[in-house]
Amino acid sequence: MTATPVVLLVDDEPDTVRLVRKILQADGCEVIEATDGEQALALYHQTRPELILLDIVLPHRDGLDVLKQIRQNDAETGIIMVSALTSERITIDSMLGGADDYISKPFQLREMRVRIRQVLEKTALRRDNAQLQAQLQRANERIRQLLERFIAADVMAEFMESPEPPSLGGKRQEITILYADIQGFTPLAESTPSEQLLEILNHYLQLAAAAIQAHDGTLDKFMGDGIIGLFNAPSPQVDHAYQAMLAGLDMVSAFQAAAVPGRELSVRIGINTGEVIVGNIGTPQLMNYTAIGDAMNLAQRLHEMAGSYEILIGPRTRELIAGQCALESLGPRPIRGRSGQITPYRILTARPRPKGVMTADDAPGPAPGRAGRWPPSSSAFDLPG
Repeated sequence: MTATPVVLLVDDEPDTVRLVRKILQADGCEVIEATDGEQALALYHQTRPELILLDIVLPHRDGLDVLKQIRQNDAETGIIMVSALTSERITIDSMLGGADDYISKPFQLREMRVRIRQVLEKTALRRDNAQLQAQLQRANERIRQLLERFIAADVMAEFMESPEPPSLGGKRQEITILYADIQGFTPLAESTPSEQLLEILNHYLQLAAAAIQAHDGTLDKFMGDGIIGLFNAPSPQVDHAYQAMLAGLDMVSAFQAAAVPGRELSVRIGINTGEVIVGNIGTPQLMNYTAIGDAMNLAQRLHEMAGSYEILIGPRTRELIAGQCALESLGPRPIRGRSGQITPYRILTARPRPKGVMTADDAPGPAPGRAGRWPPSSSAFDLPG
């Protein structure tokens, strides 16, 4: 409670006003007076008092209406209804309308002072609680803003919605992985000041991240001049392979549009689909939401095989997007670190998804004109390997 609580005294009976004023001033309160409902509302908005002593029968607007108007937006200010009326209905209406107390005239001075003090203390607690709630909301928003800088939005949303803290472990599921890195960055680093180099790197990584996020992918991590995106984790995506392909095409287009003569930077991309373990990897003190498994490794190997502005995909990804893009088979190839061979495919162009494959709600088709921005040319769709 403030050192000098402000009390709005609303009554049109001069004798009552003089008596209650003396009580309040003797208890260290600052008293503001109103003689009708309209004046009471105006003074309330001007002063925001700790307590309102509100007569029910008033000129222009009765006390119950004033109570209703105040309680529409203010649940903190203490309000005591005061009236010579003894109707039980009025008492009930006052309490249901949000009054903290009801005092009948004539009143006992001792009882009046005790009840005023109780409601003032209640007002102080309410306002302190509201202030703490506001501080907590600001702190939570600050924490959320900080976390969004380090944790993918959908991963953070899953953590925030869970009643339990995150723990180590994961689940097996099929996802599509997109690996990409910037080509030409290492030579550029030899001749570019560190501060400028960092600015260039962040700009291109932002282009790559935006392409992944635009197609509901999850940013897994940045690795130097590279980036990994996951599709179908943690949020389900019916057409995760298709969305990963569109993200790759958008990434290539963005890098081409950002190309600067004399600063030859491009991107190479590997996309692969397969079963992995998705979850929290690391230690109880420091963990990272990511995926592990052979499908991740193959996505990395495909990206290593790709040339500038190329997107190479694995066999399972090719199955899932068959008929939705033009592909060129590279034929059976050995893969570093793996026994046997696989057949990678180079994405040439995307075309609108055939009708009936998925609904518009499942995933939007590629943006108009995307195919025309892709450098290689081919008239065949999904060439057999």
